[in-house]
Amino acid sequence: MQLLELAGKVKLRDLVHQKDITPVKDGVFEYTLNPRSVLILRAEGERRIEPTHYEAEWAYLPCFNDLGKDPLAVAYTPMRGASGGMGISHIGGSVENHASWSVYSEKGGRYIMTVHYIGRPYSRLEINVNNDKTQLFNELETEKGKRASLTFYIELQPGFNYLRMGSSYCWAPDLDCFTLSPAMTK
Repeated sequence: MQLLELAGKVKLRDLVHQKDITPVKDGVFEYTLNPRSVLILRAEGERRIEPTHYEAEWAYLPCFNDLGKDPLAVAYTPMRGASGGMGISHIGGSVENHASWSVYSEKGGRYIMTVHYIGRPYSRLEINVNNDKTQLFNELETEKGKRASLTFYIELQPGFNYLRMGSSYCWAPDLDCFTLSPAMTK
């Protein structure tokens, strides 16, 4: 139930058949469906847990244009080897052309962030949290199509945080996903 960000006892209700299903306790829910059938569930957990995984295709893209006339326009695109099968390509080149997420932290503090991306020649990545200090990464994997990752620390405030990735002056790499985990403090 981690993907749904639910913990503890999770109540499940079959919305098609209007009946409750056996609750799941901190585990995995599996169900076999007959061909050409559907299962629509409502899940209600005892508590919500902090997300740790964010897909690129969940981002808001302010410069997205679905007309498809510009082959270099920012877009959600299928990517071989991407964690969700999709990613974001063609962000960067201006401050406005970025990807942004709303990131939740229960207590705030220092986090380890790992960004998974697909290499692109002459790219760089700027990461900004809460319109504060921007972290700039120039030395990225530049072999076109090669998967790579970048790990670093960020500071989050308690509650929702605004996280933005892009590049103000050149292309950013194609983004796959990122993960967050609280940094161990002494």
